[in-house]
Parts: sequence; structure tokens; C-alpha cells
Amino acid sequence: ARIKSAGVIVHIGSHLGAGFDAVKDQLVAVIQRILAGTENCNLILENDAGQNGKIGSPEEISFLIKSINDKRLKMCVDSAHLFESGIDIRKQEDVEKFSEKLTKLDLLDNLVCLHLNDSATSLDSHRDMHANIGEGEIGLGGLGNLINHDSFKHLPLILEVPGDDRAGCDEKNITLVKGLVHSKYLG
Repeated sequence: ARIKSAGVIVHIGSHLGAGFDAVKDQLVAVIQRILAGTENCNLILENDAGQNGKIGSPEEISFLIKSINDKRLKMCVDSAHLFESGIDIRKQEDVEKFSEKLTKLDLLDNLVCLHLNDSATSLDSHRDMHANIGEGEIGLGGLGNLINHDSFKHLPLILEVPGDDRAGCDEKNITLVKGLVHSKYLG
């Protein structure tokens, strides 16, 4: 809050093989304690690819947000993590299904940003491997469908890409995303 941040984006962690139900009460208590430590900073939970017992499916995030019931608890959607966890976003109808899922889980109003990246691994791989924009399995069409959908087009985009030199976001990726914004790059 002192640095005037809109919030802090976090990965929730892992249940270490015990399953979400075994750790959900502990997670609720920890998140409540974190929120009690600040008055006006959002805690933003990021979805996960589901690798090695990691927590962060839309259902798990919905449970936490509903259980804690604090307006400062928000969600960030990572496009690669969605795809890697088994949520296909390559076609318009796929993105519409995902939007409907978030609506049913009461998550759309808590969604505050998108981590935009392609996936270097296949659908439902449960392996977190980001790729540059248009160089992975989601492709330009899928990413364009996501960021131009009515449920998501108002959200800030944060690029989490390796970059051509593996040093992170670069001009090439930024230019590609600018070309996707408001495009009809629909697959």
C-alpha cells in the first residue's frame, strides 16, 4: 500500500499431494491474516497450470474468494496457465465457455488483469512453460480471441514472455499484442 500499488499478484502454492480439501481451511486462515495486515491493498490470486499439486484452478480461487468475502481479494488470469490446465481458449466459442465458467463461479467481477503469454506446452499438459506471443500452442488467434472478448477487453495486460533473447518482454512481443488489440483475429 505504501508504494501505491493496485495490488500484489501471488501464486497460491501447493497442497503437496494432499488435495485442495485438505488445505483449504489453512489457506483461508493465511489469506485472512495477510489481508488483515493492510487496509487498502488488493491480494490478487493467479490461476495455475496445475503442476505438482499447485493450487489455482478457477474453482479453487472461487472457493477462496467466496469463503473470505473481502473486496480486496481479486483474480489474475494467466493465459498459458489456463491452456496448460486444460482450458482451451483457441477459438471464440472456447473463450465464451471460459467467460461463462467465470460468471457461474462469480469471478468476473473480481478479475483485475490478464497475464498474457503463449504456451510452449500442449493443452492440459499441467506444465508451466510460457512462450512468446504467437510462438506457442495457443497462437495469435486464441490470444486475440481472449483479449478482445467483452468479458476481458477492459483488463490491463501484463506480458510474461521469455522474449527473443530470453531477457523477458521485448518490442517484438509488445508490437504483436498491439496488433491483436481490437483486431478481429478470431479463430
